[in-house]
Amino acid sequence: MALAGIVFDLDGTLVDSNALHVEAFQRAFAARGYKVGRDRIFAEVGKGGDKLVPSILGEEFDRVDGDAIRDAHPKEYAKLARERGLRVFPGAKELLAECRRRGLRTVLATSSGEGHLKGTEEASGLTLRDVVDEIVTADDADESKPAPDLVASAVKKLGLSPAQCAMVGDTPYDAWSARDAGVVCLGLTCGGHDEATLRRSGAREVWRDLADVLAHLDDALETASPGPAQLTQQRLESLMREALAAAREG
Repeated sequence: MALAGIVFDLDGTLVDSNALHVEAFQRAFAARGYKVGRDRIFAEVGKGGDKLVPSILGEEFDRVDGDAIRDAHPKEYAKLARERGLRVFPGAKELLAECRRRGLRTVLATSSGEGHLKGTEEASGLTLRDVVDEIVTADDADESKPAPDLVASAVKKLGLSPAQCAMVGDTPYDAWSARDAGVVCLGLTCGGHDEATLRRSGAREVWRDLADVLAHLDDALETASPGPAQLTQQRLESLMREALAAAREG
């Protein structure tokens, strides 16, 4: 099996937090005088705030109020998370442990910052750095999802090539980001998007949640695996050198 690493999204994938993000953004918009429906916000959740807010307000109003909304959202989210707690999805801990047992490297990739991670850990009781090998946040990417930067940074942090990795996520933006980074996406419906939406966005296969992936892990890994060859970063660079040499000879 050639697969060597898995990139995991956080919100809606490991923890049941998408609804809290919707409510937090709704409060942040309202504080600046904007009444935005929950469905409209949910459709954008999975993007970073740099993309989500202008998608809803437009560029003109984003220039006026966008920064204030982006600043308010994590504070509102942290408040809600403390008040209500966060549920870790079934099978999350067990799947991450099984990946380690099988020798697969794992990395968490989130468009949010360190403060969000800390709040999520406190509200869920899940210490993220104990269950994954690496973590990348908004600070590690020039652009948030659906740009490929975050997934590319996650793959690089593992020291692997995109062909050796898969991503597990719950939104269309995870699928688009993975696709443009050259990484296979495995979709989950537990975050609120249906199977058809995830498949249209590029997910190669879709499961209910991480417990469902764990129950079908051999099939999931086979689905995400590029084949028997280990297409490492070193091998990719070697192939590139060979191609350039052939081009020069031609």
